[in-house]
Amino acid sequence: MTRSLIDRIGRERVEELTAEAVREAVAELHAVGLPAVGGENGRVYKEYADGTRVYLDEEEPGAREFRLYADGTKVCPDEAENG
Repeated sequence: MTRSLIDRIGRERVEELTAEAVREAVAELHAVGLPAVGGENGRVYKEYADGTRVYLDEEEPGAREFRLYADGTKVCPDEAENG
């Protein structure tokens, strides 16, 4: 009988490799200016390279995207770029 990858290298090693691959994928997204998608307590969010999160359940259909900073400032990226 063939052993699974998990059986051959161990669950801990599989989890380490998976976590490393996820970190690399997120870094690649951020490097090209795209947010990574994550989840927390049943809520889905987009996380940007600077650490800001936009929770999808707070967005209205057709609403413009915004970033909510730790100090409570809410900024639409296109407004920030244009001054």
